[in-house]
Amino acid sequence: MDKHAPIRVKSYYKRTKIIATLGPAITQQLWTLDSLKDPKNAAMVALAYQRMEGIIKSGVTCVRLNFSHGAYEEQQVRINIARDVAKKLNRNISVMLDTKGPEIRLGKIKDGPVPVLKDSNITIYTKEMIIGDNTKFSVTDSTGTYNMSKDVKVDGTILVDDGKLQLKIKEVDIDKGIIKTTVLNNHSINDKKRINLPNTEYSMPFMSQKDRDDILFGIKNNVDYIAASFVNSKENVQEIREFLDANGGSQIQIISKIESTHAIRNIDEILNATNGVMVARGDLALEIPFYDVPYWQKYIIRKCRLIGKPSIVATQMLDSLERNIQPTRAEVTDVFFAVDRGADSTMLSGESAQGQFPVQAVYTMRQIDKTSELLFDYHRAINWYFRKTKLPRYSKLLALKIAHKCLPSHSEVAPNFKYNFVVIFTNDKQTIWTISNIRPAATIIVVTDERELLTCFGINYAIQTHYVKDLNVAKNKDNYHQVAREAIDRFEPGEQQAIVFLNRKFKEI
Repeated sequence: MDKHAPIRVKSYYKRTKIIATLGPAITQQLWTLDSLKDPKNAAMVALAYQRMEGIIKSGVTCVRLNFSHGAYEEQQVRINIARDVAKKLNRNISVMLDTKGPEIRLGKIKDGPVPVLKDSNITIYTKEMIIGDNTKFSVTDSTGTYNMSKDVKVDGTILVDDGKLQLKIKEVDIDKGIIKTTVLNNHSINDKKRINLPNTEYSMPFMSQKDRDDILFGIKNNVDYIAASFVNSKENVQEIREFLDANGGSQIQIISKIESTHAIRNIDEILNATNGVMVARGDLALEIPFYDVPYWQKYIIRKCRLIGKPSIVATQMLDSLERNIQPTRAEVTDVFFAVDRGADSTMLSGESAQGQFPVQAVYTMRQIDKTSELLFDYHRAINWYFRKTKLPRYSKLLALKIAHKCLPSHSEVAPNFKYNFVVIFTNDKQTIWTISNIRPAATIIVVTDERELLTCFGINYAIQTHYVKDLNVAKNKDNYHQVAREAIDRFEPGEQQAIVFLNRKFKEI
C-alpha cells in the first residue's frame, strides 16, 4: 500500500460504542404519551421515529436521558420511541439515566437574558427567592433549602453558566443567606443557569429526594445504567448502590461522573467502587485547570483498562455540530484520540439532544471512531495493558485466545483485520467484560439465553449480543453455524469474515 494514500474506513462493524443524549432534536416537541397518539402530531411523530432510527443505524448503542431537564412523561416518550425503533431494527439499545445530582442553579431572572458588566456588583440571595436582574439574583438546589452562603468564603470565586461569568466574593452573611460579589467579566445571565463553586465541599446531601424519585423511575423502566452526577467519594457510589438494591434495581450498573476536584483526589477509591466512569469534562474543567483535563482523561482511561472497567469520554466532543454540518478539525482529533487511548464509549450531549444535525453528529462520530480503530495499537493492548490487569485467570486465558486469534497484521498505514466478528456462546458476565477489556480487533457477538444480558453491554467496547431461547441447543454442533450466521447478519448482512469460539476451539464460518 502506498504509505501516502489516504486511510479508508474499512467495512467492518464499529467496536467503540456511541452514547447519544436524547432531547427535542430527536423526539421533537413530544412531551406526553398522549401527544404520540394525537393525529395532529403525525408528522412530528414520524420525524421523531425517523431520527431515532437514523442514530441507531449510525451506531448508537446506548441512549442517555438527562434528568436535569424534562418531566417523567417526556422521558417516558423517549424511552418508548428508542425501544420501539430498536425492536423494529432487531437491535439491542441500552438506556442510561443521568441524575441531576447536587447542583445549584440561578432562580428566575426578569426579562432574561440580561447583560452583566465587568466591575459591577451582584448580590446573591441563598435563603430568599427573588426575581433577579443584573444586580441581584437567587440560587437554590432541587430541594429549595440549600444555603450556599455556608459553603463560600471571602475572596473565593463563583462560576455562573459553565464558567462564562465569574464573580469574586466580597462579603458573606450566613445568617441572612446573602453573598456580595464583584463581576470579573462581561456576560449575560438567564434563568436556571448552573452555579459552580470550585474546590468546595458542599453542605447539601449527595442524593436529593429528586434523585431518589428519578432513580425509582429508572428502576420501573428497567434502565441499564445510572450516570451519577458529582460523585466525590466511594461513599457516594455506595449510597446509590444501596438504594438500587433496596428497591429492585440490583441489576442496574452505576457510572460515576468524574467532574470535581474531590473526585480527582478520590479517583482510585471511586474506580474500585463503581461499575464504570464518565469523564465529564465540562464541569471538570471548571474545577481544575482546563489544561489538566486531558491529563486526567488519559489517566482515568488508562486506570479503567488496568482494572477492567468501562470508561466514557463526554462533553463537547463534536460541539460545533449543534450548529454546523461539519466538525472542527480539533473536534475530530479529540474524538480520535479518546478512542486511541482506549475509551469504551464516546458520547454526544447537546449535539444529539438539541442540535440541528443529530443524525449527522452520530454518523460523524462513527466515522472518526472507526478510523481511530484502524490505527489502534492492538498488540500493546494485549502485551502491556492486559498483562497488568487483575482479572480472573479463567476469563483472562479465554480473552487472550480470542485477542491473539484476531490480531491484525502489521502495516505501515493501516492493519489488515483477519475477522470482522467472533461469536461466543456464554452467559458469563465476567468473561464478556474481560474480552471487552483486552480490546479485540473484531466485534464480539455474545449468544445468550438470558434477556438481562442483552442491553447490559451498551457501553462496553466491541460487545454485541444475540438472544436465543436455549443456549445449550444453540451451541450444539448441528446448530451453532446457523445461529452464528443469523447473529452476524443482524449487524452486517452478507459473507463476513468470522469465526466461532466453541468448546475452546475456533471454527471458521
